[in-house]
Amino acid sequence: AIASRVPLHMHARLEPLYESWVLFWREENWDRRDGKSMRVGSEREEWRSRPPHNSTGGDVDDSSQGTEEDRASAIHYIPTLFTRLFSGCWYQPLDSIEEYYGEKIAFYFAWLQHVSFHLILLSICGWIVFICQIASGNWDHPIRPFFSAVIMLWSFVVMITWRRRSNFLAHRWGTLSYEEEETTRPQFSGVYKFDEITQEWTVYYPSWKRWLKYCISFPLSVMFTLITLLGILALYANRDYALARYFDNKNSLGQSRFDFDFSINAIFRRGSIVEVKLTPELLQDTHFWTIIGGFPLVLGLTLPLLNFILMRISIILNEFENYRTETEYRNHLIVKVFSFRFVCYFAALYYYAFIATGTDENATENGILRVATSLFIYVTVAHWWTIFLQVYAPMLLYRWRMYRERLSLRD
Repeated sequence: AIASRVPLHMHARLEPLYESWVLFWREENWDRRDGKSMRVGSEREEWRSRPPHNSTGGDVDDSSQGTEEDRASAIHYIPTLFTRLFSGCWYQPLDSIEEYYGEKIAFYFAWLQHVSFHLILLSICGWIVFICQIASGNWDHPIRPFFSAVIMLWSFVVMITWRRRSNFLAHRWGTLSYEEEETTRPQFSGVYKFDEITQEWTVYYPSWKRWLKYCISFPLSVMFTLITLLGILALYANRDYALARYFDNKNSLGQSRFDFDFSINAIFRRGSIVEVKLTPELLQDTHFWTIIGGFPLVLGLTLPLLNFILMRISIILNEFENYRTETEYRNHLIVKVFSFRFVCYFAALYYYAFIATGTDENATENGILRVATSLFIYVTVAHWWTIFLQVYAPMLLYRWRMYRERLSLRD
C-alpha cells in the first residue's frame, strides 16, 4: 500500500534514462547529443535553451540571411544505424546513472563498460588462436603459451587502467575520499566510551570479540566451500566415468551407461575416455553430447541456488562479526563470496588440467573439449537461468501478488 502511494521511481527521470541507456540506437537519442555522452539530455537541452546568434553579434532578424545560415547549421548529423549500434553499445550515461541510482550501481556498470571495451583486443587474439587450432587440426597448438602470456599482460593492463578510470569517476562523483569520511553503520553495536582526543562519545567494540567470531565464521565458510568443491569435482568425475561406460557399452543396449559414484575416490579415478580419439562420427553422436553437456547443465542450473544459500550465510556471518563501516562490511562479504564463486566457475579448469587428463595428445584434446563445453554452458544456459531467477522470477511473483490483491479488493 505504501509503495503504491509513494512510488519508488520517478518516471519523469527514469524514462529518459531508459530510452538513452537501453534504446541507445534510436535516432532521437542522437539528436543534438553524442552517443558517448555520460549524461542524458544535457547537451540537447543546453542547445535548445541557447538563444540564436549571428557572427556580427548584433540584433537577430528572422528574415536575415544570417539566421537562415544558423538554422541550416543547426541541423545535427545523425549517424547511420550501424554506427549507432556499434558506437553506442560501448558507452553508457554514467553520470545520469549515478544521479538516479547512486555511486555503487554506477561503478558496477562502469566496470562492465571498462572490461567489455578491453575484451575486444582479447577476443581478436582468441579468434587468431582458434583459427590456428582449426587450421592445424590440433587443439594443443604451440601458440597457446603465447596466448596465455597475452592474457596475463591484458589482465595487468585492465587493472591499471581501471584504477585510473575509477579514480576519475570517484573524483567526478565526489567519492574519492569516501573511506576517510565514512560514518558508522546503524547496525554496528557496541559500548559507548568517551574519547579523550575528540571529546566525543563513540561506540567501541573490542577486537578480541571479533576474532572469536572469526573462529566460528571462517571454518563455516571454508567448510561450505570445500563441500561444494568436492561435489563439483565428483560431478565431473562421474561425467568422465559415464563417458567411459558409454564407449565400453556402446553396442550393449541392455547395460546401463550411467553408474554414479560420489565418493572421494571417484575424483581421482580415470576411465578409458582418456584414450578415446575424437572422430567426426563421434562428434555427431547425440548420446555423446548428452553426456558431455548434461552434467554441466545440471551444475549450471544448481549454481544459482548455491550462490543464494552462500550469500544468505555470508550476510548472516557478516552481521554476526559486527563491522563498523560499510567498507569493512562489504570487503569481508566479498572475501566470503569470492572463494566460493571461484571454486564454482574455475574448478573444471583445475580438474582437467591436473587430475583427470594425462600427458598424451588424445587426453589433452578430450580435456579441452570437456572444459570448453562446460564453460559454454556456464556463459549461456547458466547465465540465462541466473537472470531469470534474479529478474523475471521476482517480477512474476510481484505481478502474481498484485493480481491476488486486486482479486481480494474486488471481493
